Amino acid sequence: MRFVRRLLKWSLAAVVAVLLAAAGLALWYVRAVEPQVAGTVTLPGFERPVQIVRDREGVPHIFAASEADAVAALGFVHAQDRLWQMEMNRRIADGRLAEVVGAPGLETDRFLRTIGIRRSAEAIFANLEAETRVFLAAYARGVNAYLSTRSSPLPPEFHILQASAPEPWSPVDSIAWSLMMALDLGGNLNAELTRLRLAQAGLPMARIGEFLPPYPGESWPALPDYLALYRSLKPQAARTAGLIQAFDLGLEGVGSNNWVVSGARSETGKPLLANDPHLGLSAPALWYFARLTSPAGTVIGATLPGVPGVVLGRNDHIAWGFTNTGPDVQDLFIEQVDPADPSRYRTPDGWARFDTVREVLRVRGAPDEVLTVRISRHGPVISDGASRGATAAAPEGHALALQWTALSPDNLTVQAFARLNRARNWAEFLAAARHYDAPQQNIVYADIEGNIGFIAAGRVPVRKPENDLKGLFPAPGWDARYDWAGYVPFEELPQEFNPARGFRITA
Repeated sequence: MRFVRRLLKWSLAAVVAVLLAAAGLALWYVRAVEPQVAGTVTLPGFERPVQIVRDREGVPHIFAASEADAVAALGFVHAQDRLWQMEMNRRIADGRLAEVVGAPGLETDRFLRTIGIRRSAEAIFANLEAETRVFLAAYARGVNAYLSTRSSPLPPEFHILQASAPEPWSPVDSIAWSLMMALDLGGNLNAELTRLRLAQAGLPMARIGEFLPPYPGESWPALPDYLALYRSLKPQAARTAGLIQAFDLGLEGVGSNNWVVSGARSETGKPLLANDPHLGLSAPALWYFARLTSPAGTVIGATLPGVPGVVLGRNDHIAWGFTNTGPDVQDLFIEQVDPADPSRYRTPDGWARFDTVREVLRVRGAPDEVLTVRISRHGPVISDGASRGATAAAPEGHALALQWTALSPDNLTVQAFARLNRARNWAEFLAAARHYDAPQQNIVYADIEGNIGFIAAGRVPVRKPENDLKGLFPAPGWDARYDWAGYVPFEELPQEFNPARGFRITA
């Protein structure tokens, strides 16, 4: 009996020792993973010393001798505080989620590889002005300075999911995440596909407007009768709907509000500007507040981890805020596939060949999957995304292709933000907004002189008068009347400066 009691004591002591060791290890890990916020760190890639001061809320205030060093320091603190968030965002945008989570990430990967977020980001980077490429490269340099000098353990998510250490950051990674924001905030792909499926269910096209009505004061247009064509597209529509549902493109509740009041209506003579972006709760938060001070000036506000510069905020001269405009910037096109040669599709000028891209999807715990993406003159064939091959839709005779403003190689939105951060007045603000393409946003403006303004910046397709579908339903891709006729000119976008009423509200 004495031996049993002694054994119990030893067992209890061993359990306590293990628990104490585990607690000590956990305490060490929690402290070790915290970013260094005091002292001096020697980093590669910086021209001059940079000072980073954290206020009591943990917001970094960056003081640098050059704008490039300030932006690099922003990349450094983003990586310090949000490394896992940045890594997951990059994997989502690149269609590489299954490398970490296995088969459950495949549907998302297929969709994003098909529409080509990464491919578009690479094409966009090649078209940016040199100054913006330097801006993006400086940010990447700061992220990589942290990755190359990090002495603390990786964030716990890496260990829980047994994810590999992050690869070096690149400017294209930042552009890709800005495109993901455009995908999240702008488009009507889901609504267009929903109308298609309602038509396939037998509902007359004229009655579909009762389920998805137009804005108050507008009427449902007279529509051509494509019911027979739409009903033949059931397999493609079902595949595409499943792919989109897996990615979750529901935009319900997405939006924001902002307002600006003229200095003529305030006690101080200075304008008031407020912005409340409604982008949902997450942990960590979507936004990251920071201040950057350099010879280029001071800019402070909400940044996005993974993207350089301030998205919503103010500098020494102006302030700005965004809400979602929500125009129709996406159209589905029905591409007729040549029954004798599935590599060709019908155009107004005859048969043309699809461009093709071979994508290899790596899947944790399973063999790689090869996805061949077909691309028509309108854009990627998204009905192939769940089919694992280029010829899957060919026996059905048609495929669904997506045209979207954000995928254009001359989408210069990241260039607009670099300029917006430096703008000093209404003219420079408009010059920056001219480069803003996607997603279209209602941008309110105020400056230190008491002026206010507004512009709905972004590309909006012009549809021809003879386009009787008005972008509401998928259009026959071989009929030229449904092709876009360019974009609404910048000068014709809704905008105003110092309105007589003295305020502007958008939501």
